[in-house]
Amino acid sequence: MLPIAERMDRAGFLSMQAIALVQFDASVLFLNQDPFERIRLLRERITHTPMRGAVRSNLMRGFFPVADDISELFVERQIANGIRDIAVFDALMCSENLASSIGTARRLGAHVTLGLGYNIAPGYDDALYASKAREGVERFGVQAVALADAAGILTIERVRTLVPALKLAIGDNARLEFNTHCLTGLGPLLAIEAAVHGADSILTAVDPLANGNSLPASQMIARNLREVGFDVVVDDRLLDEVGDYLGALAEREGMPVGVPAEYEPSHYITQYAGGAMSNLESQLKLAGMMDRMPAVLEEIGRVRVELGSPIMVTPYPAIISAQAVMNVLNGERYKVVPDEVKKYVCGYFGELPLPVDANVKDRIIANGSKDVALIPPVIEPVLPGLRQRYKNIGDDELLLRYMYGDEKINALKPTPADDSYGLRHPVVDLVNGLAQRERKAQVAGSGFSLSAN
Repeated sequence: MLPIAERMDRAGFLSMQAIALVQFDASVLFLNQDPFERIRLLRERITHTPMRGAVRSNLMRGFFPVADDISELFVERQIANGIRDIAVFDALMCSENLASSIGTARRLGAHVTLGLGYNIAPGYDDALYASKAREGVERFGVQAVALADAAGILTIERVRTLVPALKLAIGDNARLEFNTHCLTGLGPLLAIEAAVHGADSILTAVDPLANGNSLPASQMIARNLREVGFDVVVDDRLLDEVGDYLGALAEREGMPVGVPAEYEPSHYITQYAGGAMSNLESQLKLAGMMDRMPAVLEEIGRVRVELGSPIMVTPYPAIISAQAVMNVLNGERYKVVPDEVKKYVCGYFGELPLPVDANVKDRIIANGSKDVALIPPVIEPVLPGLRQRYKNIGDDELLLRYMYGDEKINALKPTPADDSYGLRHPVVDLVNGLAQRERKAQVAGSGFSLSAN
């Protein structure tokens, strides 16, 4: 990230999403790095463009709500370390789940974007979305509302009615952002259509990390918006430089790049989010179950509807896919029930927009763990106890120890802050290294010969 950060900063983006829960997990669990340190290192190099942090309402890292005081500290520490734009979303669109995070961000002067996840289900009509957008602006004072289509399941026809309805609801009081993924292959077209019908900004990814499960490409969207008459203030030359760097980086590290997807109507059934789809593919591959992928996807569609058709953004793709995998593996549906599924149907996550199928709910309660109470417990404040346990440490470390435990945080190492990065293939590096050694040997040999004379 660091070698390319300054060019990203100068490219002209309205904001750049720098961290979300997946980056916290990747930093701590896989790289043994402090995620707050990563924010600070980026902030040193990104001085003009506001960096955004994405917050899952009051869920933070877990799969069910946490106390307001720890949610507020989570938002506060991101802002303290350099985040200036907080995007908050709740997959149930439950207003009470959003209040503490938004209130903290507003109190600390951050720009707040309210994400409204798109869903294909009864009752999720234009009027509902307009009502939620209006509430975000009037009740919470957010400066932007994002229509977030994480599964890439919007259609041209729906964009033409939903985007104007949202824009009318928020008026000039907030910016309307459009966010869609490219799983069905329609992402770039939907983005242009959204701009034509009133969206003020489009969330994109720099190619080659665009398309596929990802977002539309920044370079292509900028060009196409200009073609239809928009003034897009980004530096195409810098975008191309960034894209070249990212492409070389992916090749150097053996990592995948985005590939435009073919139209795939099954996504309208599973409504599976782009990032979650990548995770599911990876997990099934590791488990040696890629051959069961079609059956799992079909079961995801069934389970989702039976559980009240929640919006398929974090954490619900993981919860629903876990149940779907259990159903496929065991043959008998809902014979094995993950704790998170039982907590979901019992209301631990908040008020459900649509009811759970009654027969399915009965099976989940009967087969789920008896340790999961049918009535959610009252969530008590946790900071007093944490401050008593962890004395004389800063809030960044206190928060990380709460999230990941002492063992993981004790193992954290300083984050490398080198702005240089070799993009050549390892074989090229090896050959160049050997050539350099040979040159040094020749110079040393010449010197010896001269001195011997």
